[in-house]
Amino acid sequence: MQEVVELSPNLASALIAGAQEEGREELMELWARLLANAVDPRLNSVRRSFIEAVKAMDPPDAAVLAYLHSQGYMRVVGSGTDRETIGLDVLPLRLLTNRNSITVSLNHLVAIGLMGKTDSGIWHQNDYGQEFMRACYPELSAA
Repeated sequence: MQEVVELSPNLASALIAGAQEEGREELMELWARLLANAVDPRLNSVRRSFIEAVKAMDPPDAAVLAYLHSQGYMRVVGSGTDRETIGLDVLPLRLLTNRNSITVSLNHLVAIGLMGKTDSGIWHQNDYGQEFMRACYPELSAA
């Protein structure tokens, strides 16, 4: 039997309430992952601010963030793709959506604090966003 961490009542109720109020699949997955990982003694890395971040997200935001993280992309630029960078010319094709939807999600992720954006218009994963994704997807994250 796997050991579990006892959650503080405040954190537990916030996670459960957020999960119960959500009906959109992409966000339900984030709630479930945060809750599961909050009780895992190997992780125990769920911050209260992560709950607020999920509450502020829309499903396309979650899809963009999950895709970038799962593929190891650290930056989004106008065009071109390499090991850590993907272009706005490619990302909509990979996510089966349009460029406007992607830029709206990227800008919203910046506003939430899960990504950053340089003055030259390059979106990038920041430390907070990486910790958020590590709490949601530890199996895809480096230690």
